[in-house]
Amino acid sequence: MGLLDYLESIGETGAMLGSGAVSSMVGMPYGVYKGMTSGKYGTSEANRIAEEEARRFIERNTYQPRTEGAQNALQYLGGLLSDAKIPPILPEAAALSAIPMRQSMARMAENAAIPNKFNKQTGAYLVSTPSNINPMVGTRYETEQLPGIVPRRPVNYDEMLGGSIMTYPTDMLSRNTLVTSVSDIPLGNNAFVTPGGLMYMMDKNNIAKSIGYASNQSAATSQNNRALRAIEENKAMGGTGRIFMAPHTMPSGGENFSTGPTLGLLSLINATNPSETLLNTISDQMRNATVKGVKGKYKDFIGLNDPMARQQLITGEGLTAGSPGDLRKVFVDKMSNVGAEKGLGFNYPDLQNAMFDPNVMNRSPFLMGDSIYEALPNLGIRPGTHGAYGYDMPGLFFGNTRGAPISEFMKPLYNQILPTQMNKPGAGMSKASPQDLLNAYQRAGQTPNLTGVYMDPNQLTRGKLSTAGENISMFMDEKEIKRLKKLLKER
Repeated sequence: MGLLDYLESIGETGAMLGSGAVSSMVGMPYGVYKGMTSGKYGTSEANRIAEEEARRFIERNTYQPRTEGAQNALQYLGGLLSDAKIPPILPEAAALSAIPMRQSMARMAENAAIPNKFNKQTGAYLVSTPSNINPMVGTRYETEQLPGIVPRRPVNYDEMLGGSIMTYPTDMLSRNTLVTSVSDIPLGNNAFVTPGGLMYMMDKNNIAKSIGYASNQSAATSQNNRALRAIEENKAMGGTGRIFMAPHTMPSGGENFSTGPTLGLLSLINATNPSETLLNTISDQMRNATVKGVKGKYKDFIGLNDPMARQQLITGEGLTAGSPGDLRKVFVDKMSNVGAEKGLGFNYPDLQNAMFDPNVMNRSPFLMGDSIYEALPNLGIRPGTHGAYGYDMPGLFFGNTRGAPISEFMKPLYNQILPTQMNKPGAGMSKASPQDLLNAYQRAGQTPNLTGVYMDPNQLTRGKLSTAGENISMFMDEKEIKRLKKLLKER
């Protein structure tokens, strides 16, 4: 929005408030007069007539903002008044956030006629683009941390001496967080609870059962086997055999495979009751989507208007191809586009931030060490209760740090692996930018080679540290503990 647009928006906002104030002052007596002269004075019907006539008068005589900026300004102001529980000093103020504005006028008259009836307006889509970001988007949500998560506590580095530490990726979701409102839309009975990322290891029930994390069966088996191999390597170096797991965060969107975002979006659908046409459109988009190179992979998706859609999204029941996790990713992708946001009257970043762990949500991705548990791989994996990740990995919560990028947390091992991941062709795969390649070459101490297209060596290094079976744990001697304390600002 340019300066002239901004000034015009302010002018229109003032015009609406000013004309609304005047029309309200005149409209209320006018409505009372019409009620008294209706021939039904003293009855409830006279009151209804008075309110209706006042509403019509105010609507006719209040300036209607034309620009999008003015409408957003009014919407924002209305939300602030509502959140602050400020009564409508100007009768129209209680309804400023309504869209379209004609509906605002109806509520304005109602609030003026009955001052004690002040209803918080439900949410609305806010325009926000990369070039013109609306600062409110991503902030409109209400949550409550439920009991069951232990307090954060510092790690005891002395206990780590002689052990080894390793990593793998995790999403940024919180656990046991009740989401009650998104984009100022009260979820009511549709409120949902987040399933957990790093907080999973901090769940009291999981601690009591020696559960450190969860994943699908194949991934849980692989990570458990990696921990078993790390014990062998640690003992061969004269260590204690203790292995510490410090998952690192994935970028935003990495949580979409999980059930959390899907639960939130289904709650919003239930709370807003969008049109069948909109849900059919989104369902068709999901059916026609190309997933892992296959167009229409989920052509058999039952559709969002079907009562069984929730079960299919969560469990995959009835799918003839693909996994429920990949179907959930498609669902989130289609539900977070502008058309769906406008149709439901919300902004997806509000929902996303409501679900994120506040300790990591505003940090750069690939953050390692926020939460650490001691792996107990000899106990073996076992079926769990997580909706998306059905097998628990054994471990015991160890503590929290402020965290650091995986490249710094695992610096000696990272710099050892990085040079082996250079010059790998990246056609059709995730590719590094020229600057990323230059940085990687500099870090690896190699001569830059920017001919051709290459995969990001940093991504490959993180991948190796996350999934490789050997030589991916860092031995914790006194030197490394001292370095980590300095890196993490610990004494």
